[in-house]
Amino acid sequence: MSRMAEQKTKLDPNVKLIGQVAAATILWGGTFFATKTEALGHFDSPVMRAVLVVIGVGGFLPILFVYAKSIRMQDEFNQRIHYIALSIAFAVVAALSYTSDLLHQAGFIPVIPSTGLWALMLPIWFISMMVTPRFYR
Repeated sequence: MSRMAEQKTKLDPNVKLIGQVAAATILWGGTFFATKTEALGHFDSPVMRAVLVVIGVGGFLPILFVYAKSIRMQDEFNQRIHYIALSIAFAVVAALSYTSDLLHQAGFIPVIPSTGLWALMLPIWFISMMVTPRFYR
């Protein structure tokens, strides 16, 4: 095979990463919907409930690794922006988590599931990713 043909068969790392993100997202979405049904708590067998938990976590972990890989592929400046944005998101979710726990103990609100707090972390991270680079201009 010629060198030109060999270069064409190699996938661009960014294209490969997009495929990995898509596959991990589909896997996580499928396991998320499969395990968030009412069936998770309605099985009598603890083994079956444990299997569903393992399936749910097993479908979620690949997306974390793919996102970490995408951050590692970026230059140092963008990695720093991610670090700052994740730090901001962590701090905001920690404050909201603590506040919601106190509000629940005081009887003002029902229990907020931890999945809801994690889901809140994503838009905070996204907004922080958009705002943080402005401090470096």
